[in-house]
Amino acid sequence: MQVDEMTGRSVGRYRVGSRIQALPYASIHRATLVGYDRPLLLWLFGEQYSRAAGFLEALQRLAGDCRAADIPGVIRVLEVAAAEEPDPLVYLATEDAGGGFLVRLLQLGRAPGVVATARSLATAIDGLHERGLVHGDVQPATVAVDGHGRALLVGHSVRTVVARVQPRAGWLERTRDFRPPESRQPLWPTKATDLYGLAALIYYLLVGRPPASGEAVTPPGHLRPGLPRSVDAALVRALASDPASRFATAGEFAEALRPMPSRSSGGRPPARPRNEAVTVPARNPVRVPTPPSVADRPGPARPPSDRQQASGASTTVISLVPLEPYEMKPRTRRRSGMLLLAGLVAVALILAVLSATGRISP
Repeated sequence: MQVDEMTGRSVGRYRVGSRIQALPYASIHRATLVGYDRPLLLWLFGEQYSRAAGFLEALQRLAGDCRAADIPGVIRVLEVAAAEEPDPLVYLATEDAGGGFLVRLLQLGRAPGVVATARSLATAIDGLHERGLVHGDVQPATVAVDGHGRALLVGHSVRTVVARVQPRAGWLERTRDFRPPESRQPLWPTKATDLYGLAALIYYLLVGRPPASGEAVTPPGHLRPGLPRSVDAALVRALASDPASRFATAGEFAEALRPMPSRSSGGRPPARPRNEAVTVPARNPVRVPTPPSVADRPGPARPPSDRQQASGASTTVISLVPLEPYEMKPRTRRRSGMLLLAGLVAVALILAVLSATGRISP
């Protein structure tokens, strides 16, 4: 039985629901604990990993490490166990994400705000690092979104455990663009791996592709005109080839993403708006996701007060909209169109064959 065919079955004390994410080493499903309605996520690992010596024990040590239990923005591991019948199957249960995985939301043309995502993930990454932990695989397939649109880190250290079981697996290089250039060996991730992964993820959200691995970073503003210079500068620094030139923490990087309003020529600089801003070019419309909180919503620009007008002070009013992700083209539409085209071609071929053999009249 393939792990992606487990929907509707029982594994241990869990009832397996629909699959919501497919990783090279595991199939992630929604599930419920038998006898309870509380939803959770169930990771079902492939046979080559479930049979590997020491794999279950390594995952159980990960689940038993309580250092990540209460870090904001990190989905907690609840249990790791194995089912023996009919075939060995190692599974891992975690808290539910609610809103699904980021990679799937992007395929559907939806995503949370870029700055809000950076802040939430930065808090999670710095929280792990402060407790001596490393996630090791920050990229779109390991970021989930809760019911309020907040980005969450999923499966911290899982990829590291999996990679040590099969160190030569071909899929280990699929996410090379989300690891720093100095990270030649994916088995031993460091703090720099997580920080670079976060910056590459934000770059991906802004321009629709990750930075090219091993090449000089193209500022995102060159690929998407209209981005603030502060965003360009923050990403170029965070993705620098020299680790010493990058930010020391994920929080510093998230703070540097905040676009700075321009100063007026003859007075005090205007107060920074509460929303992080960029005006999206009209030729590249983007669906605006619902902000995670009212505090992040852009407010109307305030006109100068009567006192300012009377004094003749020079002011600058900044009206900005939230920094939005690049509009990914939904894959589902492309796939449905290709399937329809393939169906029409198949019907035409069948009719041509039947006509040629005389089974139907032309």
